[in-house]
Amino acid sequence: MTTGLRLMQCGAPMREAQLPPAEDSFDVIVCGGGTAGLPAAVAATRRGAKVAIIERYGFPGGNAATSIMPCWHGIQTHHSGLLREFGHMVEDFGVGPIPLKDKHIEPEVVKILFLKLAADNGIRLYLHHLIVGAITRDGRITAVVTESKAGKRVFAARVLIDATGDGDLCFHAGADFTKGDKGSVQAMSLRFRIGYVDFARFASYAGERQEFGWGDKVRQIAERDARGERRQGIMFSSRLDKLFDLHRDRYPDLPSNTYFNCSSIRPGELSVNSTRIYNLDPTNPDHLTEAEVALRRQAWEIWRFLRDNIPGFADSVITETAAQAGVRESRVIVGDHVLSVEEGMAGAQFGDSVQTCCVRFDSHDKARYETGGTGGLCDVPFGCFIPKGLEGVLTTGRCVSCDHLMNSAFRRMENAFQSGEVAGTAAALAAINGTTPRNLDVGRLQRELTGSGFNVRQTLPLVAGPG
Repeated sequence: MTTGLRLMQCGAPMREAQLPPAEDSFDVIVCGGGTAGLPAAVAATRRGAKVAIIERYGFPGGNAATSIMPCWHGIQTHHSGLLREFGHMVEDFGVGPIPLKDKHIEPEVVKILFLKLAADNGIRLYLHHLIVGAITRDGRITAVVTESKAGKRVFAARVLIDATGDGDLCFHAGADFTKGDKGSVQAMSLRFRIGYVDFARFASYAGERQEFGWGDKVRQIAERDARGERRQGIMFSSRLDKLFDLHRDRYPDLPSNTYFNCSSIRPGELSVNSTRIYNLDPTNPDHLTEAEVALRRQAWEIWRFLRDNIPGFADSVITETAAQAGVRESRVIVGDHVLSVEEGMAGAQFGDSVQTCCVRFDSHDKARYETGGTGGLCDVPFGCFIPKGLEGVLTTGRCVSCDHLMNSAFRRMENAFQSGEVAGTAAALAAINGTTPRNLDVGRLQRELTGSGFNVRQTLPLVAGPG
């Protein structure tokens, strides 16, 4: 980065005259109000920082909300700090499954409770704002440029957090990034809900077709609905490629090379994860448009296939499709440390660890669907959160510095949420103490996090001094 003021948009310099003056200044600005962004903002404001969230949708919640993803894999056992608190908030709210017991959360509950957390913690929300640029001075990001129906706006902060998932803020500031495996990212999907399913009839059919592995789970759903249980989520998974292949002449939009992964969190309803599209870049708007069209056609085709061929779906309807295609992987910002799959598999430990990551891979590559891993933990060093070559900014969530396969584990929602608490705490400490995240005393950060009941590492002692 060259000396002096630079205005960056889409990775290229902008003219200063194009921008209005900064409207407000904050200690910490979080770009993105999703699974990692909201806990980042809460963690920062609870440590005395003045905090804002900039979010492109009209509600916070990220993947859980926009992609109506109810499954928070691993949350039953891998939770600490704010994530544990949030799990109890969901339980106390009384709507939908109890996540610390069965790994599901009703997506609508995520939206309203994230809004409540923002309000209760005095976080300023800027909804319907897109990140379109960054202002840097001597290699340090000092402000973010947004676009809305009111035009461009500029917001300044002592420290910024990139929680956009796609690494938009760091990209606009000129950061190095990787994108998938040699440029090929994991498949995108579109989740949808089917209502008015007759699970009693479906259970009878599933029990006769053991090759799908549905029998016990579908029967459990039917029994749950019969007794009026409203707070238990049940998941089952199978592959229907061979069955789909027999009917593609009648249903040409059925997906291929995919699974049939379903959760039921409402009576008479399935949340379906089965659509799939490969070889498209979710940071390319033309590719993203192509994905949206194809995936919605796939969703309706899957429903038509179920309605016509599977007992229990004759009177069903699609009740909801996700607000946008679900993106599993796009830009990953290169940090001072890149967490590797080898480190994950070895359960690596680091002196400057600030988080533990559950090592369960979920890589939807076209050539393979990788669900390996140890199921155990590895430490995440603080350098993964610090973009290489940039100051005044941290990453959190899906764009944190990992290699391709390790990213497929880190991006899971319980890991992403907990990474937000790390980034928010670090940002507040840096902003209030007049330093940059890179120069933060990691030992102090570790102690601040552990004091809030957060697990920063597996077994080794904390760092004693500056790191």
